[in-house]
This record gives sequence, structure tokens and C-alpha cells, in this order.
Amino acid sequence: MLSVEEQIELEIRARGELERLRQEATSEEVDPQAVAVDVAIGRLSRLDSMQMEEVRKDAARRRNQRIHELQETLRKMDEGNYGICEGCGGWIDYARLEQRPEAVLCGECAR
Repeated sequence: MLSVEEQIELEIRARGELERLRQEATSEEVDPQAVAVDVAIGRLSRLDSMQMEEVRKDAARRRNQRIHELQETLRKMDEGNYGICEGCGGWIDYARLEQRPEAVLCGECAR
């Protein structure tokens, strides 16, 4: 079970990470070096540009997923059922939550 101090620390950490990710999402703009499909460049340069665009999109998808998970974490904190493993119903260790406040499984269930 988490102490009140631990819960406060985890909420501060989750809110800080959520804010950082939101700022990152809003500050990210279209890459000015990205090459439009209709621009005449070498084939390898176009493939490299397309690959980099896919990498950027994947990073944005992962960031948006983490934002959603952190929002769910804050909701659980508000409801009072934060830190409970969705697998076994036991408590998730503070050390695990300290690393990933949005963790929903204890160490045993995650394995």
C-alpha cells in the first residue's frame, strides 16, 4: 500500500510528465526538411525522408498513447484506486510506479 507522501510524489511526477509530453506534442511541427512527394530528388533521398517521417509518426503515436495512460493514471488517483494491479489485485511496488507512474501491473503480473 502506498503512503500519502508516496501518492503525492507520484501524482506530482505523473502531472509533470503529462505536461512535458503535451508541450512536446504542441511544439512539434511539420519537419521543414521533410520532402514532399512531388519534389524531384534522388530515389535514396526520398526513401530516407519517407523513413524518417514514419519514425516521427511512430514517436508521436507512442507519445499520444503515454499521454492517454497518464490521464488514466490521474483519474485513478482521483478515484482512490491507484496502484492496484489489474492482474492480481495486489499493490504495485512504489519503485515500479516511481519509474512508470502509469503502470497497471505489478512486477509479477508484468512478467
